[in-house]
Amino acid sequence: MKPSRPQYDIMVSRQSVNLFLAGQGSGKTHCAGMLSAMYISNFPKVRGLIAANTYDQLNRSTLLRIREVWQHEAGIKEYNEYTGQGCYVVGIQPPKHFNTDTHNFDRYDNIISFDNGAVVYIGSLDNYKALDGMEVAWAMLDETKDTKEEAIKEVIIGRMRQKGIFINSSGELVEYSDKIGALTPFTPLYIFSSPAKVQWINEWFGLDDFEKEILAKIYSETDYFSASVGNKFVTISSTYHNVDNLPVTYIPNQKANLHQALQDMLIYGNPFAKSGGEFYKCFNRTLHVVKSAYDKALCLHVTFDFNVNPYVTCLIHQIVGKTCTQIDEICLPTPNNRTTDACKELIRRYKGHVGGMRIYGDPSGDHEDTRSEKGSNDFTIIRSELKEFNATICKDEKAPPVVMRGNFINTVFEKNYAGLKFLIGDRCKNTIADYTYGKEASDGTKLKEKIKDRITLVTYEKFHHCSDANDYFYCYAFRGEFILYQRGGIHTVPLTGGNVSKNRY
Repeated sequence: MKPSRPQYDIMVSRQSVNLFLAGQGSGKTHCAGMLSAMYISNFPKVRGLIAANTYDQLNRSTLLRIREVWQHEAGIKEYNEYTGQGCYVVGIQPPKHFNTDTHNFDRYDNIISFDNGAVVYIGSLDNYKALDGMEVAWAMLDETKDTKEEAIKEVIIGRMRQKGIFINSSGELVEYSDKIGALTPFTPLYIFSSPAKVQWINEWFGLDDFEKEILAKIYSETDYFSASVGNKFVTISSTYHNVDNLPVTYIPNQKANLHQALQDMLIYGNPFAKSGGEFYKCFNRTLHVVKSAYDKALCLHVTFDFNVNPYVTCLIHQIVGKTCTQIDEICLPTPNNRTTDACKELIRRYKGHVGGMRIYGDPSGDHEDTRSEKGSNDFTIIRSELKEFNATICKDEKAPPVVMRGNFINTVFEKNYAGLKFLIGDRCKNTIADYTYGKEASDGTKLKEKIKDRITLVTYEKFHHCSDANDYFYCYAFRGEFILYQRGGIHTVPLTGGNVSKNRY
């Protein structure tokens, strides 16, 4: 077997969880074939798992390629009952001459059994609960970009507990032996996927923290990115690293048929590329996410979104000229997900601030709230809690139209419309996720995807809380520019002063 450099890095990793993120045709499944052949041959007393997102994908793509690698590169051929040649069978009772000392299943559905005694389970991740109950020593998952987070973290990870593979003091993988010395148990999980800007994968492997390093390397035809993150290892590489195993026309044809964002993702393996359908399609992490600093003498512009799940949103901005930078976010989860809690945390962080404070937010926050006593609402709570700052409330009677405000903010992101510049501090992780992953609905508004918390069973909108809060702020604080944008850049009234209604949207 002759792995490429990115494949080799994955194969020699001794981390518990490994991610091979690469463009199409990069040899991800080929790598799974080489790795699984190694475990099957050298560790026949333990069980493994090979899974893909669906059974169709498993049969038509994943296992097809893996079995080709087994046959042509490792000499592991499927058993033929007529010739008596071959060393594995799929989904059937193994022949009598196969070693079955370590297993004796009543049925062998979705099981590959080998003549040396090794066993590999096969399955689909769209029906991941069917995998619960098994116990394996190693696992390989193909194209997990479409897989639910809980399938990996709650089911697969929990199944990785069979003993039988160890790391010795020299870093070699060995079976248990009293003569070998100090050993570390090893139950590796390997994830192979092309990018699709999947939030939970990016966060789990800390890819956001390596954004500059990743983007600096993956566009090279000779270099690639790799890093260890705790007990995890990640390699990101382009299709060019497998060019020797592809038709000479493959990459040129891909480039001819894909727009630039898809080239970034499907050829170069960029985990941050636009996947299509983003609401804030002009937001660019490289340009709009910055290191920010707090200036005690500048006004704090604080904006709220009052949904309580998954948190009450409180975002803090400062403005210099026409450059607006979000310097902080307060997004407290349950049981501290109330407006009062957000205000108390704001006080804790900015006690003694002398530059003044202005408050913005969802206009519906001035409605009486059934959670509060009569006559009280979110804005009266804020005014009471933040009285030491003598904050000014700045809100409209109703929220600006979603499509129009989205177009305005996208235009500022794209070309600094009217001299404006909107920046997000790199500590504001929830806000960055909103602008990165939030999708657009078919009518041009924000797609409010709903998910259920697996612990609390509460259903809530996954994205757009932070961006909604910022929308209210941007459109009010820069209402002159917003009105100008709606009029196509035509100055029909003064843009400042008493002649401009703050509600004129």
